Amino acid sequence: MSEQGSAGRVILGGARATAAGFIIRFGARIAFLYVAARLFGIALFGAYALAVAAVELAVTIGGLGYKRLLFKRLEEEGVDRPVPHILLDALLLVTLASLALGGLFALAVLAAPAGLIAENVGFALIFLAPMIAGQALLDTLSAASRWTRKIRYEVLSRSILEPYGALIAALAAFALGYGEEGLLISYWAGTLAALAYAAFGARRCLGPFRFSAWRPKPLLPQLRANAEATLNDMMNGLFYRVDLYLVGILLGEGPAGIYGMARQIRVPVRQVRQSFDGLLNPIIARTLAVKGAVETGAATAAAARLILALQLPILIALVFAGVPLLAWFGPAFTAGYWALLLLAAADMIQGAFGVSDLIILYRRPLAQLSVTAANIAVNLLAGALLIVPFGVTGAALSVLIGVLAGALIRRLSLRRHFGIGTAFHYSAGPAGAALLAVAAGLGIQALLRGAPMPLHDGAGIAAGLSSYALLLKLWLRLSGETLGLDRFEAA
Repeated sequence: MSEQGSAGRVILGGARATAAGFIIRFGARIAFLYVAARLFGIALFGAYALAVAAVELAVTIGGLGYKRLLFKRLEEEGVDRPVPHILLDALLLVTLASLALGGLFALAVLAAPAGLIAENVGFALIFLAPMIAGQALLDTLSAASRWTRKIRYEVLSRSILEPYGALIAALAAFALGYGEEGLLISYWAGTLAALAYAAFGARRCLGPFRFSAWRPKPLLPQLRANAEATLNDMMNGLFYRVDLYLVGILLGEGPAGIYGMARQIRVPVRQVRQSFDGLLNPIIARTLAVKGAVETGAATAAAARLILALQLPILIALVFAGVPLLAWFGPAFTAGYWALLLLAAADMIQGAFGVSDLIILYRRPLAQLSVTAANIAVNLLAGALLIVPFGVTGAALSVLIGVLAGALIRRLSLRRHFGIGTAFHYSAGPAGAALLAVAAGLGIQALLRGAPMPLHDGAGIAAGLSSYALLLKLWLRLSGETLGLDRFEAA
């Protein structure tokens, strides 16, 4: 019991540290979005959002799965080779793969028929192509320092240097009279600042690199060993961005800017899950190895319920604050309100219940690909049907439909392959509390109809969040359930 409790404490400790970094990062993100939308305009912001989404997808390929596989390599090979040299092998391979992808990006844009790619988007893609390598190396170096259980280097590089460096660079570029290039320069600046510090952190965590003694391992065997993980990351990356690509193709840069803003504002919902990932991933692998799939399924179900309970207050707040928050960036962005809520709901479902994806990924990686492929296929089909008639709201609805389809397939896969089944009502307490809390907030707002907007919106948020906290606590007391993580095996 003590070992299990210690595993839960490790996960929660890492989650708190990462979440603190995300809060700091989100402050910079909001400031950057304000600068980008207000100073550079909705069309340029839309082109920037589309280009960054394409680059980030390429990063999932160029990273070759090392965000997760590096842990395994360091554990398995660290006995026979110096740990820094294992990292250098990964960095070399990631650099070569990412630069090759960047070159293909640039060639594809230059060779594309006139009119196929909007001019602003094409320019941005070429400008940002080298940063595929920058971001992929940043992911790999951050994983290396995290392997030593030292999260502060990733938090500082990702949550302070990258976003605040980008913000300062964007302001400076605008002051110097740059147009679209200003946003692109800011992406370079944030990436390079974070990359330099991540390299410093890896050096501090792993020790001297000793380049003169390093002899790289053959590249092709490493590529083959990483193939499944890379394909999985690419499919996940495509799933998280295909909706924005469809908006850009079907609706153009302006709506892509509105939709891109909605995608950015709902990020805190996703970051709740990401706060847990750094230490949850290796501990799930440990629990799976020691206790088997069924017991790990029970542990991940408990983690899913805790994550859901932490995500729901953000969704409640967005229900009441979404319109004024979007309006702060510009009146045109309020058209993304329903897209914001639908995207937040989709991220909540995927983030919480997708924890069990790790069981499938570790034991049956090709089955995990089928879940992601189903997400993408349903998303594409729904998007093709919904985006033109319903605009950005239709795009977000297609994402939610895709996530629900993936959740159903995941559930069937867990039951069929591993005998894991969780009752549907397992997370009913947090979900029911949230629904009643939204109703309470709307009721308070109805009583205050005609009041000044700050009072009207603030009262809704306060009533919603306080009702949720009280109702969740009441459910826990009456049901005897907990939000603990005491079924995991200590790492």
